[in-house]
Formats: sequence, C-alpha cells, structure tokens
Amino acid sequence: MKFTFKPSPNYRDTLSTGRIMMELTAGLLVVFAFTLVLYATNADYGASYAIRAVFLMVAAVVTACVTEILWCLATKKDILSTLKSSYPWVTGIILALMCQVNIDVYALIASTIIAIVFGKLVFGGFGQNIFNPAAVGRAVIFASFSGKVAADFVTGATPTSTIASNGWLVANNSINVILDQFGGLGNLFIGNYPGAMGETSALIILLVGAFLAWRKVIDWRVPVTYLATLFIITLLIGTLHGVGFWYPLYHLLTGGAMFGAVFMMTDPVTNPTSAPGRILFAIGCAVLTVIIRIKANLPEGVLYSILLMNMMTPMIEKLTDGNQIKMMKKNLVSIGIFFVAGVAIACACSLGMEAQEISGPSVQAQGNVYTIEAKGYQGTNVFEVEVENGAVVRVECVTFEDTLGIGDNATSEDYLNSFVGKTLNDEFDIVSGASYTSNSVIEAVQSALEAAGK
Repeated sequence: MKFTFKPSPNYRDTLSTGRIMMELTAGLLVVFAFTLVLYATNADYGASYAIRAVFLMVAAVVTACVTEILWCLATKKDILSTLKSSYPWVTGIILALMCQVNIDVYALIASTIIAIVFGKLVFGGFGQNIFNPAAVGRAVIFASFSGKVAADFVTGATPTSTIASNGWLVANNSINVILDQFGGLGNLFIGNYPGAMGETSALIILLVGAFLAWRKVIDWRVPVTYLATLFIITLLIGTLHGVGFWYPLYHLLTGGAMFGAVFMMTDPVTNPTSAPGRILFAIGCAVLTVIIRIKANLPEGVLYSILLMNMMTPMIEKLTDGNQIKMMKKNLVSIGIFFVAGVAIACACSLGMEAQEISGPSVQAQGNVYTIEAKGYQGTNVFEVEVENGAVVRVECVTFEDTLGIGDNATSEDYLNSFVGKTLNDEFDIVSGASYTSNSVIEAVQSALEAAGK
C-alpha cells in the first residue's frame, strides 16, 4: 500500500464538503434508482413495491430534515445555515437503503429520529459525532423494530439469512440448494434478489464507488482494504473446512458488505483521518464482520463492525498521530501486525465449525396426515399437514424450537390457516421478521403436498 505525502507549500483544494456530500447523495440515489427499476420490472414485486420504496425514502429524508429543524428551533440556531452544513438527508437516504421495502414506515421514522438525535446532534452535530448516524438507526431497527413490517409487502428470505440459518458454513454439495434460490453467484453480483433496498447489487455499488473514488469523494483505501481482508479471511476459513472458492465470494456479495464498504466505512467524520489509520479501521471492520457472522446470533456483521470500530477511532488516531513521513515504517509495521493478528483470530474462531449438509425435511405419513420435521432458525420445528385432493386442509405446529416473540409469529393460527386450500402450484408468503420459521412452515407444506401427489 503506497502512502503519498505532500509537504508544504500546499495549494488550496477545490474539493469542498458541500461538493463531497452532493456527489455522495447523487451516488446513493443511483443505487436507489436501480432498486426502483428492479421492483418495477420484477414479476414477484411490481409497481406497488417501487411506489412504497419511494414513500419510505421520502419519509426517512423528511424525518431527518424535520428533526434537525426542530433541534435548531430548540437550540436557537439558524435553520438554513445548519441544514446546509449538516446534510441530514444523507443519513435519511443511507438508513432507508439499509432497510427492506416491507419495513413499517413508523419504525423507519422512529429510527431516523434516533439516528439524527442520538447518532449526531447530541455530540454537537455534523463533524462531531463518533458513531455513523445511519448505522445507529439501523441498529435500533434490529434491536427494537425487527418485527414491525407491512403485511402487504413480502420480500422473502435473503441470501444472508439463508446461509446464516445454516451456520455460515455449508458443504460444497449443498451450496447449490441455497444458490439456486437466488439465481447463483452471478445473480447475487447483479442484485436481482430479496434484500435491503440499497444493498443487493454489488455491480451498481462498485460502479458508483469507483466513480466516487475517482472524484475523491471517498477514500478508495477503505473499501479496497475491507473487501480484500474479508476475502482473504473467508478464503482461509473455507480452505480450512474444505469448501470451495464460492465461500469468500458469498461473503462479499451478500448482506451489507459492499454497501457498508463504499458508503459507510468511508464516512470521513467517524473513521480516522490518516491513510494508515483508515487502513487499520477497514481491517478491523473486516475481522469483526467475519467473527460476528460466524459466531453471533445475528445474520449480519457489517453494521455492528462499523459501530464497534467507530469506538476504536480515537485510539487509532493516537496510534497513527504524528509526522506521517517519519512514521511510515512504524505505520506499515502496525498495519502488518494488526492484519496478521486479525486474520489469525477470525480463523481461530472458525475452528469449531462444521460444513453443514442441507437435506430435505423428514416426512412421515399416516393416511392423508403428514408429520414433517423442518429446520428453523434455532432448531427443528414439527408440523402436521393434512392434504385432501391435492390441497391443504389443515396445518398445525406440533413442536416449536425457534425464538419466542419472533419466530412464533409464523406459527400463529392466522398464518397457518392461510395455507388451507393451497396446492403445489400456489405461491407461499413468508412472514417478515420470522423468515426462518415461516420457511420451515412452507417447506413442511410443500413436502406434504409432494408426498400426497406421489
């Protein structure tokens, strides 16, 4: 990694904060435009999904701006000058893009308010905050509003949630079972699959990121270092457990890896100011992403890796503070040690893992009643499905081993009764916020219908 230093005399740079934020906004809206096209042209979604996406984006941006206006009124600050220098809409756009289209609008509004107030304003406003505000808002949604979704909009299981339910490590002969659901790795790269509104297309994000790096809006070292480190760690983990080259690619192309690398880790306010510091920051984010993914109960690790490394920024600043020319050797040594240690720790965390074999559900028949064991998030759920003349008559949950208060939303009487009358030719809706459990219900019903048709 080459560091370039420019001693005095220095020239004035035409790159202003205003221009940076405007071009960043434009880049984010390009990503959003892809999402709208995806929804409008996808047979599983349609124009109603695109309209809802626009509605959610407007709600988040307006909420962010109104929150700052009210703060200005309360603190007696000039509203216009504050908005021009605070850029609240950027937080609103990023937060909306991190959410799925079926999120409840009130949950998004509440999280946007918290992101602006507690993620930025209480620290003194733009430039003073220690945490990425949008990441704060998304963490609030994960913690408090994960079950708050719109009933009329269903997005289905995501690639991240699907592999997470299998422990983030799947055997080579089973990975196609997952990839076939989303059109393969190529489709993951293009982005035509369920997920957050701005996080699915690695292609669009990389193109926008390259443009922003060329325009010097973002520091290219951060996304390049993060993605390279993430790739190396997961390649080593995959090699240790005998899985193929698909494994590191899956980590790169799913979840918020690309979006977080380009649009969140590059936030100049909450990451270190020096080039070596930003490289250390990106390495730390990659290491934490892998550890959280493979060891935590959360399906995704990018968001929390950013928040955790935000707390480490002051320490990194102290470590890399000083005359950068004189400290080049020291910084290179620090980066090398940190990288090797981080990779070793992440790989060590994977030693107890086993590549999971994905098999179909167990089916036992007694007349026209089928007892099916189907894998949920935490364990195996057991269902009884009664079938007559190729259609479902009754669905009942016999054993439930998933999370109470979340997964049991998919075993409610209303949801189970929604399968009555369904055949193999019908589509089945997933319960958002309880996707693992609802997938197990769908799998059980489909298995019963298939068994009855034989």
